Amino acid sequence: MAYADRNFYISEYYGDILTKQNTEKWLSLASDELDALTFGRLTFAFPEIESHAEKVKKAVCAIAEALFNIDVQRKAVSAQKAEDGTYRLAVSSVSSGRESISYSRSNSSDSVYSAAASNTAEQRKLIRSIAEKYISNIPDADGINLLYAGEVRYVRKRDHPV
Repeated sequence: MAYADRNFYISEYYGDILTKQNTEKWLSLASDELDALTFGRLTFAFPEIESHAEKVKKAVCAIAEALFNIDVQRKAVSAQKAEDGTYRLAVSSVSSGRESISYSRSNSSDSVYSAAASNTAEQRKLIRSIAEKYISNIPDADGINLLYAGEVRYVRKRDHPV
């Protein structure tokens, strides 16, 4: 289940990176990432306050775009790999005086997406930083901060009516 849909992505988040064909896929994967970051709290207690719910949806859209960009980088690196396991290197710069040539495996090797594409820890770090931008200090419907990593002992409102 995705916390945001294509309509929200286009009309509220103003996204333009994901296509009509792949939006649902990436929003679903991003929702899974957010569930992992929030320890599944969104599954049971999605924020009831509309502005908080909107921030969760925006976080999903931003994470979806990041996951898409990471995937693009992974595919670009794979496309540069030859059958013998070596990489076809692209010339990144050429100097004439004293003849200098620099090579790179990717045109955007310094981007955060390239780092995340080649390192799972960097990917987690990037996804977490995006989530923090949108949902820091946002409580779930039970009042627990979505990113709180400590032990939670409470009775769910839905299980025990007042």
